[in-house]
Formats: sequence, structure tokens, C-alpha cells
Amino acid sequence: MKKLITAALLLAVSAGMAQSNLQEKRLQYAKIAESGTKAEKEALAQELFKLAKSAKDEGDLIFASNFIYQLGHENSADSIRKEVIRKFPKGVTARDAYVTGFYDLESTEEKEKRFKSWVKKWPMEKAEGDKLSYDYIIAALARAFAQEGEKEKALSYVEQMNERFWRAQGYIPVATSFLQQGDTAAAIPLIQTAIDDAEYYINLPKEQKDNKAGFAAVGYPGYVGQLAEIYNAQGRQTEALELIERAIALTPEQAPRFSSSYFKGLEASGRKLEALQQLEILYKQGTFGYKDKMTELYTELNGSGQGLAAYFTRLDQDVVKAICDHIKEMEVYKPAPAFELLNLKGEKVSLASLKGKVVVLDFWATWCQPCIRSFPGMQAAQAMYAEDDAVQFLFINTWERDAAYKTNVPAFIEKNGYPFEVLYDDQKDPDTGEVLAAKYGVRGIPAKFIIDKEGNIRYFLTGSTPNVDYIKLEMRELIEAAKKPYKR
Repeated sequence: MKKLITAALLLAVSAGMAQSNLQEKRLQYAKIAESGTKAEKEALAQELFKLAKSAKDEGDLIFASNFIYQLGHENSADSIRKEVIRKFPKGVTARDAYVTGFYDLESTEEKEKRFKSWVKKWPMEKAEGDKLSYDYIIAALARAFAQEGEKEKALSYVEQMNERFWRAQGYIPVATSFLQQGDTAAAIPLIQTAIDDAEYYINLPKEQKDNKAGFAAVGYPGYVGQLAEIYNAQGRQTEALELIERAIALTPEQAPRFSSSYFKGLEASGRKLEALQQLEILYKQGTFGYKDKMTELYTELNGSGQGLAAYFTRLDQDVVKAICDHIKEMEVYKPAPAFELLNLKGEKVSLASLKGKVVVLDFWATWCQPCIRSFPGMQAAQAMYAEDDAVQFLFINTWERDAAYKTNVPAFIEKNGYPFEVLYDDQKDPDTGEVLAAKYGVRGIPAKFIIDKEGNIRYFLTGSTPNVDYIKLEMRELIEAAKKPYKR
């Protein structure tokens, strides 16, 4: 018995060391892939090719192919993945490849048939620890059936979802479809479940919170707002207010995200001063669509519109001040990496040729929804400087996943009527093997850089907002600041 216990302990220690070593390797390889020299990258690639040839385990092959892809050997990585599927026909890679194309199928019936065939070959109960892949497909099927009015089928699929931290991604689209069809009774339990799931993770002790908990909590204000809207429409203002005020008490740091729903409940309950205060919060965040409602509430509370112009002037000053404070966090000062890329017409555009201008770079991709959401605002910002020859906007198309990107990108731009100067970020540096996004340190898109007339990066910002007016204000402050000499 003692020998068995000792063997078990040794096995556990060995497994722990193996996991630790793998993590160390992953970090080491990631560092080389991101910022290593050309020689270091090539040496790593050769090491990974050897690993791929000798590997007996699917995980090792996937590990090798992922890093080989990151190092710029896309074709080799694809070949290794094909070999993985051949060697491990019941493995994870083969499983995921089998369902590839699911979203391209035209009918929901075809999608359901593909899904059923998939789970028959790779049962969910055998995918312990890896059920999120199934949830993606289940959520898509549930949404498709809901949109087609197949209520029972939609509900049967959402009930099959596995991961509690993620299942709101299936529940909420289905609930939204039900609401659009006028079936509020079917929608409310789904939204309530999404709220309950988020609150479960929000209420976890700090030491138990992880990335899953963070993800689950992100949509919480939206779920609460959606249910509050329903309650308000049903005349259940008291319940709507209780719901929102409870949510604010639970997540006070997210209070501004509840303002849109909160003001409606406050107004309906006759708490008009508080309703106006919530609209002021939204206004200062750059949401200007409620200006008419603010005018109405201001006039009602004050008995007249006297002082209204000064009131909005003060709010506008607060908005600009908040933006100025915000852009200080984005401030940098370093030489912008040089580039020479092709535009949609096949013409070369270089940073050097634009010296003397403030240049706005916007890194984006056709699959990136946050990028696309910001485009109307970026279009409006570009229009502000249409007559200013000292400012140039460049939209750097990067990280495209489809080999036919040189067809897809121009089609996307033309379809949406964007008057953008688009450059393809597909020229790898001969020394480092990096594309421009990597040279600029881009780790997520959209990513925007404001470069001054001397060729120095002055501001770097990531993320997006769909708010056109806010983007215009923000871009104006960034560009005008970059026009001025840098103060150390």
C-alpha cells in the first residue's frame, strides 16, 4: 500500500511539473513570437517543426501548430492540423473541424442536422472541461429557431447549455426574439436567469473570482436594463426601480451603465429631478440623444426654459473636460514605426510621405464588430477634417482571417460607402517577420494611434463606442493636441 501511495504521489508531482513546464514554455515561446529577433524566431520554428514530427500526443501537435502559425508559417501550421485530424480522428481538432461551416449553412434544419451528427460522433458528456464549444452551436441553434418562431425548439436548445458563466449569450438573444414577437411571458424567465447567473458570479468571494466570473458580470447592466424596460412598459414601475436600485447597490462601480434604464423608471415614478440627474450622467459620457428629454425635464422642474442655454454650455464643458482628462491616460511619446503599405488601388502609401501631417491610424478587420461599430463615428471625425490638409486618416486592415481578404475588404468598404483610405497590413518585415500591427504593439483591435507632424506617436487608444458625437469630440481633442508641440 505504501508503494502505491508513493507511486501516486510521484505521478501527481510529475504531472504538476509537466503542467508547470508547459506553461513556462508557452510564456517563453509567446515572448519570442511577439518580440524576438528574426534568428530567434527561426530557431524556435525549427524546434517546433521537430516537435511536430516526433509528437505522439494531439495536445503537443496543437501546441506546435499554434506557435508555428504565430511565427508566420501559416501553410505549415495548416498542414500540421490536417495531420492531427488524420492521426486523431476522434480528437478535439477533428471534432472542431467537423463542425466548421456550421454558420454558413443556409437553413436552420441543415444546421440542426449537422449538430445532431456532431454530438452523435463526439458526445457532450465525454467532453468534460470543454463544453463551451458545444454551447456556441447550441446558442446559435436556439437563436435561429427563436427567430423563426419555433418557440418550443428554441427553449429546448437553451435548456441544453452547459456553462453557467456563458449561457446568457444563448438566453438573451432568444429572449430578445420573443420580445420582438410580442411574447413577453416567454422572454422574462430567460432574462431573469441571465440576471441570476450574473449575480451568482458577482457575489462570489474575491478569491474565487476568475475570468469566467468577470465575463459573466459584463452583461449584467444590459440584462437588468432589458427587464426594467419590460416592467416599465407593463406599468410595473416600482418593480423596475427596485430591480435597478438593487443592481446599483450590488455593483456601484457600474452605476453609470444603468442610467439609461434608471431615468425612465424615475421619471415614471414622478422622481423627475433624479431622472434628469441620470440623463446628465449619460450626457457627460457623450450620449447626446436625450437632449430633448433633458430640455423637457429642465423646463418642467424650473417652470420655464430660462437658463437652459447656459445649463447645456456647462454640461458641454464638462464633457470636454472629461475627454481631456481621459486622453491624458492615452498619452505616449515615441517614434512611430515606419511603414510602406498598399492601398485598395494597389498604390504605395508610406508614413514618411505624410511627414508634416497629423496622422490617425485605425487598425481594424472586417470580422471585428467593435471596429465596425466605431466606423460611423470615425467617418464623422474624418469629415470634420476634410478641408484640413494637415490631417490624414488611414484605416489599416489587419489580422484578416479569410484568404480572400483582398476581395472582401474593398467589397465591405464599397457596400457601406465609407470614404476611407484603407491600407493592407500584410507586408512582413524581412528582419522580424512582423506585420505593422505587431510593430506598433497592437494586441487587440480596434486600436488607434495619433501621430504628430514629426512622426511621433502621441496617443494610443483601444476599444470603441458606437456613439458618433462622442467619437467626434474625442478625435478632435486628440488631433488638436497632437498639432501642438509636445511638452515634456
